[in-house]
Amino acid sequence: MESMDVDTQSDPSQSIIQFLEANIPKSDIPNIRNELKKDLLLGKTKSRVKKQKKRKPKLFTRKEKRNLGFYNIPRESVKYKDVEPMHLYWVEYINQILELDKPIPNETSKRWEQFTQSLYKADFHGSMLHVVRSKCPSYIDKKGICIMDTKNTFKIVSPNNIITTIPKKESVFSLCVKNVKITLFGKHLNIRPAERSHKKFKSLVHPDLY
Repeated sequence: MESMDVDTQSDPSQSIIQFLEANIPKSDIPNIRNELKKDLLLGKTKSRVKKQKKRKPKLFTRKEKRNLGFYNIPRESVKYKDVEPMHLYWVEYINQILELDKPIPNETSKRWEQFTQSLYKADFHGSMLHVVRSKCPSYIDKKGICIMDTKNTFKIVSPNNIITTIPKKESVFSLCVKNVKITLFGKHLNIRPAERSHKKFKSLVHPDLY
């Protein structure tokens, strides 16, 4: 076979063709350019791979949670002594957000609106709730630590380890924090805690229970 010097300054593809033409049988020379064109076209074609979108994890709906028993707490499954530490943490929490180390504001005070907004937006898990008024007499004087706060109810566990579900709308609650007695009107808490935390409350009035 004939040898051939390849000009490195020329087009690389032409150099390859010239080299092949000089070193393969003459009968195969006509096919060289056609075959190289196919390879070059394939090389330029980018593979199109569809990117798979990341699927967000599916969250349970409230209906699914109810069906799975997320909100069901057996009547004697929680011990009062087990949630007492949670109550102590809650006392410190509510003391900070309501600034109870300062004088308690009244309705004419500049701090009154801020105080009431903070109170009704607070998280009541761990609070010691006492039912002082209710349309249902059997709920009156029920007292315990709140272990669940839903849209319509508080679940509390009493010192004798009994869990009771108290409807908010028809009840008035009181709680004491560091010798400060606070009255809560369930009518104004009749909203899911997550939504209540960023809701703007307007003028708060006493619900008409009787």
